[in-house]
Amino acid sequence: MRQIILSLALIASAVPALAHPHMFMDTSLQVRLDSSGAVAAVQITWAYDELSSLQYIADLGLDMDGDGVLTADEKAVLSGFDMNWDAGFAGDSYVLVGGVDVPLSRPRDFSADYVDGKIISVHVRDLAVPAPVGPDAGPMAGGDVVVQVYDPGFYAAYTVQAAAVTGPDGAPALACAAQIFVPDLTAADQILLDALAEYTVDENVEDNFPAVGAAYAEEVRITCGA
Repeated sequence: MRQIILSLALIASAVPALAHPHMFMDTSLQVRLDSSGAVAAVQITWAYDELSSLQYIADLGLDMDGDGVLTADEKAVLSGFDMNWDAGFAGDSYVLVGGVDVPLSRPRDFSADYVDGKIISVHVRDLAVPAPVGPDAGPMAGGDVVVQVYDPGFYAAYTVQAAAVTGPDGAPALACAAQIFVPDLTAADQILLDALAEYTVDENVEDNFPAVGAAYAEEVRITCGA
């Protein structure tokens, strides 16, 4: 996240109108295999930055005593506060198999808490079609299952802090690995600058911010077997 903030600071000095991203999210991914060893679901954890967390907590009327600890009733109110997605919202999480996007379900099994000044929100999404991975994966042999995390409109910046692969019993899948890859920020910055250069001085960039979030996408590549 520090690299992104520094990079954006440089852009902001060159383009004063730029005010993106507005929110920073630390993310953890748990990729779940089914009994056949195929990727079947992804558990996604979002840790909102402290300022955004405080704003949401205030808007929801929670933690009125200011002790930073929610009651059971308050946790129930917080749970799912960010899961009521519009029909066209992709959820800022994407799974690619052989470079092809695999549709994901709407979120399920969601929960949320407020810990050390940050909202921690967890949800699970199922792949429409489980994705085989590994040397015996047929046409995918030698390829990866890739999970990307990004906001197309770059309102939120996601940083993948941790990733793991588990079996159907929830235990670590020891034959699999989850590697985190970060984007080329110099190239991403140039894509953003080129997109912003197309706006005229009287256009409000905030009203129609270019969809450059994919250029800043961090991704997790899943490999299994030899």
